[in-house]
Amino acid sequence: MRRVILLSLLIATPAAATSFADLAALSLAAPIVVRATVAKAERLGKRDAPDVPAGTARLLVTATTAAAIAAPAGVPPKLTYLLDVPVDRRGRPPKIVGEDDLLFLRPGGAPGEVVLVAAQGVVPYSAAADAAVRGILTAAKRGDAPEVTGVASGFRVPGAVPGEAESQFLLATKSGKPISLVVLTRSGQRTLTVATGELVDDAAKPVPRETLLWYRLACFLPKTLPPAVETSIDIAADWRFVLATLGPCGRTF
Repeated sequence: MRRVILLSLLIATPAAATSFADLAALSLAAPIVVRATVAKAERLGKRDAPDVPAGTARLLVTATTAAAIAAPAGVPPKLTYLLDVPVDRRGRPPKIVGEDDLLFLRPGGAPGEVVLVAAQGVVPYSAAADAAVRGILTAAKRGDAPEVTGVASGFRVPGAVPGEAESQFLLATKSGKPISLVVLTRSGQRTLTVATGELVDDAAKPVPRETLLWYRLACFLPKTLPPAVETSIDIAADWRFVLATLGPCGRTF
């Protein structure tokens, strides 16, 4: 049996929701993702958990693997890990036996050992979270949403009609694959499209929210343009429109 060892864990209250950006960060960091059902949860005493934070309890959890979402080398039928949970006014931890969770894991230091990729690597299972994780992993495998590292260049040109304009921003990516953001101003209204190929005009499309591409943009674009790109008030305003249209990243860790 493999054993999941959690080196440090800070669990939020059950009311805290896991955002799409959180799921993306966990999915991209975890070579192993499984759905598991909690079969046993044993509270550890002070001798075994002397560093447990006040107001929490540390549980030794045994979970049964229900499905492997990503598992290059397979996963065992049972997994064991440590979990810190908030206690109620009587000092009792919540009852979690029978709960379904998504576990985000990586290989450990010893053969057959796996560990959680982060303190937040245990996420309550839901059909929506499952679908989001599968979509993220599929898009990552296709490679059509590369990691954004900055803004490489940009320009703004006026249109044929007064008040019309187009700004293009070429993004730098870790893989070198091109991504271009286009802001069109027509009749006083701006629109944002993105192209992930060489031909901007033919490939540009709106940025779909809660996708890997949206995550790469919303969470990693710089808040301001480089001085070499921010050559006018108008192009700076178009960049602010880009950020506002994408919206906040929403990542909580």
